[in-house]
Amino acid sequence: MNLFRGFLIILIALLLSLSASFGYLLYTVGEMDRLPEPSPPLTAQIFDCGDEILALRYQENRIPVTLEQIPDHLIKATLAVEDRRFYHHPGFDPAALFRALLNNLRKGQTAQGGSTITQQLAKNLYLSHERTLERKLKEALYAIHLERRYNKDEILEMYLNTIYYGHFAYGVEAAARSYFGKNAAELSLGEAALLAGLPKGPSYYSPQHNPEAAEQRRESVLSQMVSTGFISEGEKRAALQEELSFRELHAGESASYFIDYLIQNEMADFFDGDLSPLYREGLRIYTTLDRELQELAEELIAGIPEERRDESGVRQPQGALVALDPATGYVKALVGGRDFEESNLNRALVPRSPGSSFKPFVYAAALEEGFTAGDRILCEAVTFTEAGLSEPYAPTDYGGGFHNRELTLREALAKSCNITAIKLHDAIGREKAVAMAKRLGVTAPLEPYLSLPLGTGEVSLLELTAAFASFANGGYRVKPLLIRKVTDARGRVLLEREPQKEPVLDPAIAYLVTDMLKDVLTGEGTAAAAGAILNRPAAGKSGTSQDNKSAHMIGYTPQLVSGVYVGDDCEIPLDSSGGGLAAPLWAWFMERALQDSDPLDFDLPEGIVRYPICPESGLRCGPGCPEPAREELFLCGTGPGECTRCSPAPLYPWLPQLKQPAGRRR
Repeated sequence: MNLFRGFLIILIALLLSLSASFGYLLYTVGEMDRLPEPSPPLTAQIFDCGDEILALRYQENRIPVTLEQIPDHLIKATLAVEDRRFYHHPGFDPAALFRALLNNLRKGQTAQGGSTITQQLAKNLYLSHERTLERKLKEALYAIHLERRYNKDEILEMYLNTIYYGHFAYGVEAAARSYFGKNAAELSLGEAALLAGLPKGPSYYSPQHNPEAAEQRRESVLSQMVSTGFISEGEKRAALQEELSFRELHAGESASYFIDYLIQNEMADFFDGDLSPLYREGLRIYTTLDRELQELAEELIAGIPEERRDESGVRQPQGALVALDPATGYVKALVGGRDFEESNLNRALVPRSPGSSFKPFVYAAALEEGFTAGDRILCEAVTFTEAGLSEPYAPTDYGGGFHNRELTLREALAKSCNITAIKLHDAIGREKAVAMAKRLGVTAPLEPYLSLPLGTGEVSLLELTAAFASFANGGYRVKPLLIRKVTDARGRVLLEREPQKEPVLDPAIAYLVTDMLKDVLTGEGTAAAAGAILNRPAAGKSGTSQDNKSAHMIGYTPQLVSGVYVGDDCEIPLDSSGGGLAAPLWAWFMERALQDSDPLDFDLPEGIVRYPICPESGLRCGPGCPEPAREELFLCGTGPGECTRCSPAPLYPWLPQLKQPAGRRR
């Protein structure tokens, strides 16, 4: 009886093996439909400004490489453990299939594989992973189809780019980067042997989850390489002595706010809202982000002192930082909060009151209308009437007081005098400041209210920072750019963006605003704390919203413009102002971001003159004006007349005054 049962098992196995051969005959005469061209989903790679990998996005983490880019010892390790006769069978190995079927019938289950590399490729491309005899036969037939369409090297290349290695890594390149943080071409023999052993049980043999099993599997792979003649015993011993260094898996991703904005806005716009190509087509996205500056920005915002946690457990206050190149508009760093995993709200994009950091637009418009940095305006208690307000508008300076004296425009901007800014705004026509902000790149809706200079129009940090770039670069509006180029998996350019610069402001006015904003960082300026930290020529403006709900600091050097925001998501008042809180954070970032750059000053354009100014009259110094006189910059043709108020009175005014004889000197 046992003999008969054994004979029956062998007969069934032979019949099944023959059926596969018969299927081959049916297929070769065209009875089976042709299978589609393999198109496994590919990984999108996102690069920083130095073309180093910044992040990956995928449906399956797969980065295709050619067979020539895969080291020979990885190929041989794979062949040794998966399919030694790969180059000698027609896609399925009848002997291996027979052994597998026989063993499965004996055990009454489908426990043993016996699949060739081509069969495994067919399964991964076209079939499910169910363990049935029907699937096994289809696998063999599809393997024959692949062997007819492709040569052996092409099949092996597809296999090595398709097979799953665990931890979301498909293909050898993704696996090499995931486990070792390097390209597949850089793998050593010991590293290659470990990867080659993973497809048998990616989870069980994971060096992170089961290092002992992974090491045993690696030794088994190396032993099989010796038995097939691929390596010697000496090479095996050397490989086993290698000390493998693994990359930390699932480490927190850097630049998360930047990448999220890039995908959800820039790429979504490019693909008309359908992001599926991003996760399937192997795009290569080249960004403008500077990794070192981004890490500095993340460190800075994460380190803002925590005062409380809100109802969702989010640390408060929060912060944001934007940094860009004023010459190109390339966004070098963008942080929208302390921690993206804790809160993905991107505060660099949320419109908020900028406080007094809006004032430079008012002053730029005033200079354009003929005002000068030396003009004086009285800071005093004053009221205004405005349509829509039931009561007169009575602004005050920060803290509720007044200077009660005349301030030059330069001094008023440095001290952030609210009264001067509102009087100036009203004097030039309230639409002028709105138009200036729009011209420099602000797209947020702004109304010409009297209080606009104090930041009653809400603007995002990204827009505000980009608008300040026009002062830094000599009067050019630049569009903030996050993407330089996008290519497909074959390297064909799908999108390319060049810097977009447009002249919008007289370079001389841009320089005058910058020179005035330098004073904000010195002496009695509202951001003097920043000037004490930053040891290079710089300009900027701090801002604090009504009731201290948010603090801003926007500033720049010729090489870099950046903005910092600090505020509570629930608008709970801060304990400090923009100058006391945001300004030192901004200076800390700028000092470190530019530590390897020369301290450059802003280039003086044509059209500016410098005059000594009488401290008494505010006019150009005359012979009798007191010393020391300070110097002021003016647009050509706008300088004041000479002071005569301080000229000494003649001793005997009734006597005719003698003229100096020609040729004589006093």
